[in-house]
Amino acid sequence: MASTNKTQNLGLNNWLETDKPKRIDFVSDNAIVDNILGTHIKDNDIHLTSSEKDRVSEPFEVSVIYGTGTATSVLSAGFVPSMVIVFKTGSSPVRDINGYPYVNFAVATQKGTSGGADLLNDTLTLKQSTVAENGVFYNMNELYATYVVVYFK
Repeated sequence: MASTNKTQNLGLNNWLETDKPKRIDFVSDNAIVDNILGTHIKDNDIHLTSSEKDRVSEPFEVSVIYGTGTATSVLSAGFVPSMVIVFKTGSSPVRDINGYPYVNFAVATQKGTSGGADLLNDTLTLKQSTVAENGVFYNMNELYATYVVVYFK
């Protein structure tokens, strides 16, 4: 005979001393547990993928680079960042030199940029202007300058 009592959440057999369990009771309980756990484990809407777990536990990476003075510097993040912030250390985000703004700070995303940096997949390209672009000099690869790059996952 099946158990007199059932568990509250899953309705599994909860036998009293006087109950006489049968094999079908165990088979039924196993089917209930397998169905509920199997459905839960396969539910991708409530579980994080390994890349999502990585993004949650380590949402960004920081590196320090040194300018080479060339027109562009191309860096690989090693993953596809959603956003990158780059800034020259020891300098304000924008400095006025001879009436022109020199930009020492950039934000780049897969969908657009503030200027001075481009982000395409895992590749970040930083610009060092020798002539003004729309009245602005991008100062993102100045020779021997130190830059901090923050890659957001």
